[in-house]
Amino acid sequence: MAGGHGGYRIGAGRKRRDPKATWLAGATRGRKPSGKSRAVKAGRGALARPKSLALDVARIWNELAPIAIREGTLTPSTVSVFGWFCRNIMLERKMAAAPLCVGGPDHRGMMQRVEQGFTRFRLWPDGKPVAADEAPKDEWTEFEGPYLVKRA
Repeated sequence: MAGGHGGYRIGAGRKRRDPKATWLAGATRGRKPSGKSRAVKAGRGALARPKSLALDVARIWNELAPIAIREGTLTPSTVSVFGWFCRNIMLERKMAAAPLCVGGPDHRGMMQRVEQGFTRFRLWPDGKPVAADEAPKDEWTEFEGPYLVKRA
């Protein structure tokens, strides 16, 4: 495809705008931070591990799911994709243990899929600062609201 859709790759997409510049442009005006994380809004009951996962894959899920929930990337709509990602990790580990497969093209491809999953669910640091949900302090708030004029 000309112009293609690259998907989740390390460093893909537009660079984040500085939060102060975003605020000055008016993109966050009127939105107030709730103080609750996105994971709490999603509800922990809806993020139960699928029962169809094998025991080895379930161990990987139990290891990585709390981090993804804290990052806000594991939501009820991404549970099945996260399970698929955990299966890929298990397959990559099996390929790494097989002497005839390790380092081969299939193993390298699976390593790339696992790396993309780690990036997609923000499970390892990528060196980019995470934008805070709150807007920068407005220096002009003292001038908002009713104005009182003192008469002498």
